[in-house]
Amino acid sequence: MQPSSPSAGEPAPSSPAFIEVVVVQAGTHLFAIDVDAAIEIRGPETFDRPGSGARPHLTVRGHALPVVDLRQATGLAAFAHGCPAILLMQASGETLALAVDEVRDIESVPRHKVQPATDTSFGFCSHHVTLGALGEVPLIDSTRLR
Repeated sequence: MQPSSPSAGEPAPSSPAFIEVVVVQAGTHLFAIDVDAAIEIRGPETFDRPGSGARPHLTVRGHALPVVDLRQATGLAAFAHGCPAILLMQASGETLALAVDEVRDIESVPRHKVQPATDTSFGFCSHHVTLGALGEVPLIDSTRLR
């Protein structure tokens, strides 16, 4: 008897030994995001900047979603009114639009390669993952992303 494998279009069975992450890029910085928080990859996108210092938003299917500019969060120049890519994701029970330069790959990472980040300048990252040739990449904690 052959071991069963998922058919095309069906998700692979989850394994507690691995975590899947979406790798995104903001400027020269790479970040990982747990695939369970990801909803949809979009881009390029144009977003609205409301007046008086309020956060920009992206309208998706009639809903205004807050935009978190990952370039700005890393100390780089913010996107003006649009960006090359958006990752829609769940963060603390709400959907937000994460503005990035690029959404790269989805990687499967053994759980033992997910370690607490002891020295990070990014307050929205509590761990890092080791991704082969990419090395250590900060793992975004969606509950800290604002």
